[in-house]
Amino acid sequence: MSKNDVGYRNPPKHSRFKPGTSGNPKGRPKREPFAAAAIIDKVLNTQTQYREGGKIKNATFLELAIMAQMNKAAQGNPKAAEMVLILRAHAQQHGDVGVQQFVFTHWMPDRPGQTAEDKTREFAKQLEAPAQVWWQQAGDDMTQPGERPPVLSSNED
Repeated sequence: MSKNDVGYRNPPKHSRFKPGTSGNPKGRPKREPFAAAAIIDKVLNTQTQYREGGKIKNATFLELAIMAQMNKAAQGNPKAAEMVLILRAHAQQHGDVGVQQFVFTHWMPDRPGQTAEDKTREFAKQLEAPAQVWWQQAGDDMTQPGERPPVLSSNED
């Protein structure tokens, strides 16, 4: 066989991959996350009712599980106490590690040139509440010259 022959495992020269070009440019698709983790997270964050001291209260299954561990620890169970301390340390270090989804509705600007900060302020004025400034960098001041910052007021008597 000469170098120009075409056949089994020997494609024509014009259709061969060029040097440096992959035969699978998109690569193997990413693995989808394990569905059980999402199911467990959904179940743990489901609200349920329970009775405490004759009153019906609402809590998530996760809160109830932690309260059960706390009660066992308070009764002197060292394994439960250890688990509570491990959970606390993990929560302080990592925060909530569950799957979180944020759903944004009406996120488009109401008018051309409107920023998220403008939209938040306008929304807060409608509700007579202070604008959230969680995206504000440390040391930045969102108030405009001559504008007073929002003041929190409590209506509790």
